[in-house]
Amino acid sequence: MSTDDLKRALLTVADGERPAADPAADLARARSAARARSRRRLRLALSGATTAAVLAVGAGTVLQGDGGPARPATTRAVGVELVAEPFEAAPYTFDLAPAGWSVQAQQPTAVTIAPDDGSVSEEPDDFRGKLVILFDANPPDGRVLDRDGRRFWITDDAGHTTVATRSRPGDPEGVVRIQYPSGTGWDLNAMVEFLAGVHVGPGARHGVG
Repeated sequence: MSTDDLKRALLTVADGERPAADPAADLARARSAARARSRRRLRLALSGATTAAVLAVGAGTVLQGDGGPARPATTRAVGVELVAEPFEAAPYTFDLAPAGWSVQAQQPTAVTIAPDDGSVSEEPDDFRGKLVILFDANPPDGRVLDRDGRRFWITDDAGHTTVATRSRPGDPEGVVRIQYPSGTGWDLNAMVEFLAGVHVGPGARHGVG
């Protein structure tokens, strides 16, 4: 092809009719692209939310080694933990021990248990912030709680709560009471469990009052 032929071909193309642009088609393509981008963002957001949920569940559960269902992770009550370590404060014995607390005083009518952190008085007759186990012949009163075949009576007072129950069959007959302070991490369930494990020995005597 000569140079003149090439020029004539280019002029012919330039002078020819160009197809008109279709705005509706362009708009449809733009909307389709926007929907595709939205779907991608949604998939990414859902994927991130699912990952976060799995991580959150994993932080609060412990999986069983046999592949069974997950169970809640162990939690501890604030300020107190009951452990299965019997201890003795003659003439009383206990099936459970409060971790971080020790017997401060014991006598036939009562036992005083205090925290080991030095936060309370060393005077045995000062019961503030301490557990006090009492044995007497006074009838129990208060709101009633039945648990594991035994009956407990609960009374609330300023700064402490008292839980009472009758002594075990075979023990000296009477009422065992435990007084526990507010704001030290003890709760009613822990106290009922602790009191249920108190055994009254033969040397116990009823307190007066």
